Amino acid sequence: MTPAELIQDLDAALARTGENCILRRKEGATPVDKDVPIRASVRGLRPEEIVGTATHAFSKVVFSMTQILANGWPSGHVVTPGAVDPRLPRPNDWIVVKGKQRQVSFVNPIAVDGIVVRIEATVAG
Repeated sequence: MTPAELIQDLDAALARTGENCILRRKEGATPVDKDVPIRASVRGLRPEEIVGTATHAFSKVVFSMTQILANGWPSGHVVTPGAVDPRLPRPNDWIVVKGKQRQVSFVNPIAVDGIVVRIEATVAG
């Protein structure tokens, strides 16, 4: 499958079975940009995923870059070759799930042919 097909399949699955969430970036207590509504799959960690400081209070959130790219988040971003893409969520960003702000602790962008087709984030709280 091509990256575009993988993204399309993920977006379709999230439209059917995901939930509405919000991606937020803060500096201290202040949001630094507009919130981005995202469609995501949110589930608790499986027992084999609970290692180190992770507990049952952590969840895995799976979503695509589709809404991030469509909303131009974060504003004023510059993609520099060889640097981390600033459009990717990062630790200490926030995902609001069912009205509760949950802090991103780990982000795993999954790419095919250099294109991010899926983001898996671990959130706490």
